[in-house]
Amino acid sequence: MKWEENTWFIKVREKIKIDAKEMVQEPSYEIPFSIYRQFMEKGERQEYESYYFRRRKRLTTFGLHLYLYPEEKKYVNALENEIWQVCNEFTWCLPAHVDSTKEEQSYENYKKSYTSQYTIDLFAAETAFTLAEIVALFEEKLDSFLVEKMKIEIDRRVFSPFKNNHFHWEKATHNWASVCAGSIGAAALYLIDDPKEQENILNRVIETMDCYLEGFEKDGACTEGYGYWQYGFGYFVYFADLLLRYKRINLFEKAKIEAIAMFQQKIFINQDNVVNFSDAQVKAKPRIGFTHYLHQVFPKVHVPLNELGEKDIVDHCGRFAPAIRELWWFDFTESGKHWPEENYLFENSAIFLSRRQVENTRYAFSVKGGHNAEPHNHNDIGHFILFAGDTVFLRDLGSGQYNKDYFSEKRYTFICNSAEGHSIPLINGNYQQEGKQHKGNITEVTENSAYDQIQLDLSEAYPDSSLLTFNRTFTWEKSEGLALLLKDSFIFSKQPMSLIESFIIKDLPHEIVDGGILVYGKKKILKISFSSDLLIPNIVKKSFINHQGNEEYFLHVLFDTIKVNEKIVLAFKFEFLDRDS
Repeated sequence: MKWEENTWFIKVREKIKIDAKEMVQEPSYEIPFSIYRQFMEKGERQEYESYYFRRRKRLTTFGLHLYLYPEEKKYVNALENEIWQVCNEFTWCLPAHVDSTKEEQSYENYKKSYTSQYTIDLFAAETAFTLAEIVALFEEKLDSFLVEKMKIEIDRRVFSPFKNNHFHWEKATHNWASVCAGSIGAAALYLIDDPKEQENILNRVIETMDCYLEGFEKDGACTEGYGYWQYGFGYFVYFADLLLRYKRINLFEKAKIEAIAMFQQKIFINQDNVVNFSDAQVKAKPRIGFTHYLHQVFPKVHVPLNELGEKDIVDHCGRFAPAIRELWWFDFTESGKHWPEENYLFENSAIFLSRRQVENTRYAFSVKGGHNAEPHNHNDIGHFILFAGDTVFLRDLGSGQYNKDYFSEKRYTFICNSAEGHSIPLINGNYQQEGKQHKGNITEVTENSAYDQIQLDLSEAYPDSSLLTFNRTFTWEKSEGLALLLKDSFIFSKQPMSLIESFIIKDLPHEIVDGGILVYGKKKILKISFSSDLLIPNIVKKSFINHQGNEEYFLHVLFDTIKVNEKIVLAFKFEFLDRDS
């Protein structure tokens, strides 16, 4: 099949052409000093980053346009202008990540070495990778002075600081390790000719990649969330591919890589809805070209339908590496299939997902255990997600807006990160707290044609010393229409003062009826049944600032236990009704 016959590829090309045409009519711009200083002075990062990422979106879009339409010369000039702007930036590092002893060093410190110092963060490293790849692709098309300028800036801002310093992310076990190291390694493969110099860099990069892989359990789950799997594992794969081609060193043979590669197919609820525990978004789209590449390396990787793939391949940060590889790696012989109806258990990471289809309606249920010190952690042990039709009824709020406080000791004052923003109980007035000591294990899993049953031991998830045992059991009934039964069993050393069940539900029309609550989705109605002799319901509409900086509403459904004693068993039934019934 040619690209002219492939709907996905046609739409991707059209989007790039339209965006480039709009962007080329806009002038390049400076980033004001006052905006650069906002993070240091106010802890705000959104405005600076909007300027920064807009520039990189322009850079990447013009680069992709030149790759697809090399005969249109005006886009060469547009690309050169954006490269010039990037080369003249004060720093390639985001203000939120700047080491003040480097970029913001004093004049006295500067005089000790008479050199400018640079922090290497995610985006400084990515920028080096981007410019190195642009040199490799378009060196003959670009102004020769600008090509040399790019090489100098990459060396000055990234290679030299890397060779002369050690960075915190070199021993990290999360996306920083793979993105920073992978980008530097890729740039070195493209630009560094001296064998010994290149070897020294690559050896350090590979060591850091090993640290990154240590952050995964054997089950391959990315506890940071799907978006960080795309991001972190993506840069691991981009580097590993180049390393294999340039040096014949195969990182894909390392343990756990195949399991990590299969994470994507085990985390989608439905077409573009994902299990969004931690700092993840509710909706996402697979990168189809990237998935095609993984499938070629690991045939067990499921290839989703092309129509589900991301067609706007330039992401919100304007990253060149993932965008160009969507074009390079797209396999025209693949059309893909629906996400399969299967159960997945990440035994080590304590995440369970079940996808089902009854007639023409898709259903999904997911629950997590784990601990409260995971990367991009939320206090959410025992929390669950419930989906039917096209609606995530029991939801995860996902990521809030990133700012200085979000990654500080104030992190859990944000409701999306705190236990209050998750479907887990409030015991004696206390929610779950952060820390690895607060944990929960999946202790039993039963799967058959009639039902799936998952039991979690949450006894250590709370800081309450009077809580002896807390078992949460989910029964996912499949025999007569799908329904989810939840049973919470508590044993205390003494009578508790209070026990409140808490559920986070999408902001939808709802009503309290006799013995239940009805929540109205577009295609289905969720009925929550409970014993009115034991529980008093209350529904509160709340909001938070989401990752995009917008206020987003949700329903906080609270059930106050009428009578509490040393042994308490509370049960709920979540069943789905047709809208016309």
